[in-house]
Amino acid sequence: MLSRENMFRRMRRLSFVVAVLTVLACGSGLSQTPAGSSFPGPYNTPASTPAAPAGTSFNSAGTLNRPETRVTAAVGSNYQIGADDVLTINVWHEPEVSRNVPVRPDGNISLPLVGDVHAAGLTPTELKNDLESRFSKFLTDPSVSVIVAEIRSQRINVLGQVMRPGTYPLIPPMTVIDAVATAGGLKEFAKAKKIYVLRTMPNGQRQRIKFDYNDVLKGKRGSKDLLLQTLDTVVVP
Repeated sequence: MLSRENMFRRMRRLSFVVAVLTVLACGSGLSQTPAGSSFPGPYNTPASTPAAPAGTSFNSAGTLNRPETRVTAAVGSNYQIGADDVLTINVWHEPEVSRNVPVRPDGNISLPLVGDVHAAGLTPTELKNDLESRFSKFLTDPSVSVIVAEIRSQRINVLGQVMRPGTYPLIPPMTVIDAVATAGGLKEFAKAKKIYVLRTMPNGQRQRIKFDYNDVLKGKRGSKDLLLQTLDTVVVP
């Protein structure tokens, strides 16, 4: 038969074991997040954010950076906005006035608070500065980003014996070789030595510029690639 002192010792040991097991069980529950749960705040994690504002990015700490003013890939910051281009205007922390807007034929865009703003002929940075000045009359220290989401004002045509004839964005500096490559390359029976470019001159007349594709590829002396201009048409017989 156990003495009273031994019984109390066993009871204390049992209580200690139960306490340890309880702590471990609680710790295990805290380390696991139930499926479908989310963390507080407007975003869960950068990877799971379903609709972060256009132009925003996350830093290494997982918090939002200020929006960047940029254009589509491979186009420099000196790109001049043109009619029919599509712009993403993001006003930092002001989703009510942020918009995806097309540039109208008159060169203007329309935004809440500021109304019509002329955009054609400006670079994204120039338009950003203009918009920040206009929004400052209504908002405190506005930070604006301008993203050229779609280039529609500058384009070329590639027709004839190429794999994918059609209309393509002109991304300067773009040459005839670049245009043919963009269109998927020449077809088997294309007449590479008889390619030409149709160009509309300032006086409205069409100029036909001969281009020997083979000589340029071979680096033949006197031959050089041709820089394309907006609305040029590359014809491959």
